[in-house]
Amino acid sequence: MICGEVIADIGSDHAYLPIWLYINKKIKKAYAVDISEKCVKRIKINLKNYNIPEDIVVPVLSDGLAYFENSENKEKFSELTDIIISGMGGESISEIIKNIKNPKNLNFILQPNSKIEFLKKFLSENNFNIINEITAESKKRFYRIINAKFTGK
Repeated sequence: MICGEVIADIGSDHAYLPIWLYINKKIKKAYAVDISEKCVKRIKINLKNYNIPEDIVVPVLSDGLAYFENSENKEKFSELTDIIISGMGGESISEIIKNIKNPKNLNFILQPNSKIEFLKKFLSENNFNIINEITAESKKRFYRIINAKFTGK
């Protein structure tokens, strides 16, 4: 579902997804964003373990996309092609998306742990089109993954 080369992994936790995507040449750069200082420290440790520089997978301590709203980081937002938000409830994911001032040209990959229908309704009511939706299984748990884009209609 990745469309471009620069992603933001919101709620990254340990940055395994951006690390895997980079190692497998699916992306050129990532922002591994988490609200927890403990998680950002874990991200930095994992980057060292995989020999990935912090300017390739950038560890970011931030609530959602707030880091990109800072005036000195706004140009970084414009380089994003994909935003991945996974492992949260549909309401939390909706709140993060709602705060994006210009969602045009962004590819959203969303994996809600709960309130899936809430998220899908939010997307529909806010002019997003669901491009693809799949179910993935890991360790006998099923995960719904939604690929959406802002269409303006």
